[in-house]
Amino acid sequence: MQFHDGIMCILYKFQTIIGLFGNCFLLYLYSFKIIINQRIKLIDNICINLVFSNILMMLFRGIPWAMEACNQKNFMNDIECKIIIYVQRVSRGTSLCTTCLLSVFQAITITSCGPHWAKLKTSVLKSIVPACAFIWVLNLLIDLVVPLYVSGPRSINNSQLTRNLGFCSIDIYAMRTLKIVIWKTFFDAVFVGLMSITSGYMVLILYRHHWQVQHIHHTSFNPSASAEIRATKLILCLMSIFVCFSSLSSIFIIVMDNSKDTKQWVVNISAYFSLIYPTISPFVLMSSDSKNAINCNAFNRMKKSYKHSSKNRE
Repeated sequence: MQFHDGIMCILYKFQTIIGLFGNCFLLYLYSFKIIINQRIKLIDNICINLVFSNILMMLFRGIPWAMEACNQKNFMNDIECKIIIYVQRVSRGTSLCTTCLLSVFQAITITSCGPHWAKLKTSVLKSIVPACAFIWVLNLLIDLVVPLYVSGPRSINNSQLTRNLGFCSIDIYAMRTLKIVIWKTFFDAVFVGLMSITSGYMVLILYRHHWQVQHIHHTSFNPSASAEIRATKLILCLMSIFVCFSSLSSIFIIVMDNSKDTKQWVVNISAYFSLIYPTISPFVLMSSDSKNAINCNAFNRMKKSYKHSSKNRE
């Protein structure tokens, strides 16, 4: 094992463990809200959707890359490679769409609209759950053809026409000639563009709010408005993290596509950057929700009461 492989092995293991722990713990917090019959907000449905896509990313991208970086090569057959690459692409696309939906939701929420827009706003917000389901169906269908051009590392016939990922290989020539790849690029660009537009709009709202705070003697304090501002800053933070590290990952992908002899460390770094967002996002979401601490305390109280009742029975 070379030195850079050893470094990537440690980084992948640490990233995968932290990412799985953060997302699973956040999923537990949302599940606990349901158990104690606490009201689930619309934004929580979007966050749960994001957590599921993050968990799939860590399981089907983080673990295989960690095994490959730790010199565990040729451990998959063709079928396993097809499934893993397919789930990787679906979860990545779902993460993009869900983050975009989160930004659109918050932009609609903080919009101060007149009475004639109120019904439209209400109907849009009620469509959040169907939108989450539609995101999964859409990404499952778009990447349905990808497994046809994925094979195990032992099936490589021409290294110039395939990209060796260590544990799998992809027929680059066939993928480039597919019209669906052009559609997928356009698909990603639309959602990134929509995120940029809603981000700009929310920044404008935050600027107006800051201006009003400076002239606080002309306005009254509104706790709900303050909570919306905090949520808006959170979502802007999430989008910044996503765009930043997705862009870094894309730069390395462009380098790979234009290089005749792609180094494995370039492939590893590209995959590592693509996993930073699903690793960090659950902790950003947990830090923003003050009710998470309340849920943890409630869970501890339930455990103590259960133990106390068990002792009394004895």
